[in-house]
Amino acid sequence: MIDRAASPVPGKSNEPVVLLEGASKSYRLYRSPKERLLEALHPARRKLHEEFWAVRDVTLHVARGESLGLVGQNGAGKSTLLQLIAGVLTPTNGTVRVTGRVAALLELGAGFNPDLTGRENVSLFSVIVGVDRAAIPDRIAAVEAFADIGDFFDQPMRIYSSGMYARVAFANAIQVDPDLLIIDEILGVGDAKFQEKCYAKIEELRQGGTSVLFVSHSTDAIQRNCSRAALLHQGRVVTTGAADETISAYHDLLYGSRQVNAPVRPHAQPAKGRASDVEAAPHEGLPDTVRELLDREHPCHADSPFYNRYERRFGSREAEIVDFCITVDGETRFGNLRGTETLNVYLKVHFHRDVPAPQIGWGLVTPQGLVLAGSNTSMQRKVLTPAPAGSSRLYGIELRPALCQGEYFLNIGVGEWIDGAWDFLDNRRSAIHLTVGSTPRGGGFFDLPARCTEFSMEKHEQ
Repeated sequence: MIDRAASPVPGKSNEPVVLLEGASKSYRLYRSPKERLLEALHPARRKLHEEFWAVRDVTLHVARGESLGLVGQNGAGKSTLLQLIAGVLTPTNGTVRVTGRVAALLELGAGFNPDLTGRENVSLFSVIVGVDRAAIPDRIAAVEAFADIGDFFDQPMRIYSSGMYARVAFANAIQVDPDLLIIDEILGVGDAKFQEKCYAKIEELRQGGTSVLFVSHSTDAIQRNCSRAALLHQGRVVTTGAADETISAYHDLLYGSRQVNAPVRPHAQPAKGRASDVEAAPHEGLPDTVRELLDREHPCHADSPFYNRYERRFGSREAEIVDFCITVDGETRFGNLRGTETLNVYLKVHFHRDVPAPQIGWGLVTPQGLVLAGSNTSMQRKVLTPAPAGSSRLYGIELRPALCQGEYFLNIGVGEWIDGAWDFLDNRRSAIHLTVGSTPRGGGFFDLPARCTEFSMEKHEQ
């Protein structure tokens, strides 16, 4: 059942804009058109089809002013769920309740006539959604200004590029003052400058009380634009929660223990190891903590103040980061950073199977999970030696990030390329916590080298 109110319920602004209770959508699959006809004409109504549940028993809500992200593999049911919410589809079972006006960007050019110009399509759309005729010219002008495609606005949309389509479609959708804005991957085709413009507008709408349903395969975009996210798998909601936590569960589904059809992989206990088992740079010059890392049985990082015990971890664990430590300008004990220090991160990795070409990766992220910078040995064109099963390796990473005041986390990981695809062996997200104290150099995340020069204007002022 679909329950749609034309406008928000007076006096109940805190009620969810979207409420799904046990919502399901099934399709009948036939092996041929002949079987479809035979089933329809069969006197005993013999069943000749199979049921396919694109969405099953989904219970979900979106609060007013909330931005909810939807993530999941291709075929997980994301687009079907959005179509149920937008009213394009009717649920087979359950209830879908949407309060207020919905603006949906489900597909490039959906609802546009390609033979009409952008201006004509926006005018026609305005009439269809009931915009007052006197207000239509102002609305068209606002769409034209936001889309910013120049003279193409008065050209047939069939000659538009995908980016132009996205510009007009997004600008057209946001100019109806929606209570719910649904975005399904459409912003991925725009250029970076236009994407920034769209994200800023989304935040402006959200601050004004508009709810946003955001679907994207870009996990950075989800983390940046959504406070909460839901993970769909095989038509069902696997988990909902904070965006960063849901993204971690999504990665675990893709690359970790919950990977679909993945082979059963060992999750062995970290190997104790001995100094002779570890192939690394010569020990001379290494800090004492690193020497200790090679020899001790108890993990070095577990007792360190920089360790984030709420780290998120995923991967096959066919290789494991069994221990790690960090030094700041060579010191193992440190408090708040100035932001200009040299950081050295040391990883001890134990391999449970042969890994011919191991790769080490790292990333600097915000507490919300937004990746500020990251790289790996493959990008750095660093070739590491093969790691046989049962061996351990010590790897060092030197970073000079030049940070401004704030809280930061470091991701660390080990993986490999298999047939052109990246395989996560062990990924430890937000494992290391860093705090940069007050800095007079500037704001933001990074200290951007810059200088200002004043030039004399005396001759021009005479």
